[in-house]
Amino acid sequence: MTTARQAIPKGVPQTDSFEARTVTRTRPAWVPTELFPFTSCWMEAAGARLHYVDEGSGPVLLMVPGSPMWSFMYRYPIQRLRGEFRCIAVDLPGLGLSEAPLFPGRAFAQSADWLQAFVRALELPDFTLVVHATAGPSALEMAMRERDRIRALVISNSFAWPLDQAPVRRFARIVSSSLFGFVNIHLNLLPRLTMRLGRRNGRFSPQEQAAILGPFQKRQAREHLQNYLFGVRAERGMFQALTTRLAIFRQTPTLFLFGAYDNGFKAGFLEQWKQLLPNHRAIVLSESAHFVLEDEPDRYTSELKLWLQECVR
Repeated sequence: MTTARQAIPKGVPQTDSFEARTVTRTRPAWVPTELFPFTSCWMEAAGARLHYVDEGSGPVLLMVPGSPMWSFMYRYPIQRLRGEFRCIAVDLPGLGLSEAPLFPGRAFAQSADWLQAFVRALELPDFTLVVHATAGPSALEMAMRERDRIRALVISNSFAWPLDQAPVRRFARIVSSSLFGFVNIHLNLLPRLTMRLGRRNGRFSPQEQAAILGPFQKRQAREHLQNYLFGVRAERGMFQALTTRLAIFRQTPTLFLFGAYDNGFKAGFLEQWKQLLPNHRAIVLSESAHFVLEDEPDRYTSELKLWLQECVR
């Protein structure tokens, strides 16, 4: 058992002291061992139970997947990189195999608090932060608070500002609406749409579908997912502050991996990132849409490995 005591991050439920400890859980049967051949770990920290995998040794990669995905999304790079790197992939609080209290309208801010508790509990000395999509704002907020731990950044199809650009502005309004929320929670709409539309190349296998839809058998997971979608509009102030503070990473080595058919890419997200973080390499995956790790897993992993070998090792 590993225990760490640290100052309580802002916003985390208050206790007499911050404690995190590893716990043992049984993984659900819908997680396919042949596709996800890693040991699942859980950590209880500040009221949440976070699921993660910790594979390999070497320079640390902390991978945070965006909703509605979980660490299963990083199965390809973990298998290929764990021979040279320590690959840690953690599920966002409330999603995947993680469990957490629900804080309406504070999904991104609260997740930043829990991610901060997580990296402190593991006592990561320095690491490369790898984020996708909606994981970006929370993970980058955590990274700013833990600046001395950050060696490099890898960002795919993500954002760190209010979603005011067309066409994503309209999408943000729709998915954060009360009507969409009702349908999403009661009919599991977004995860089901992900199964049909999330992959541009090919289709998810039955096992992959089971792994992605599995967490949303529980209503609480669907409520957490909708809270992230609601937060796209409700936490606008956090995103505005985040954009300004990103300047502390201007000299940090950064790799951008964006899908050419992603709506954020079409709206100019990559160009905005280039202005904010000039010490970068930008790769456009020509056959990918939003979930680049599903559309082009081999190229994503190859580009990531090459860059890591040049800039991190």
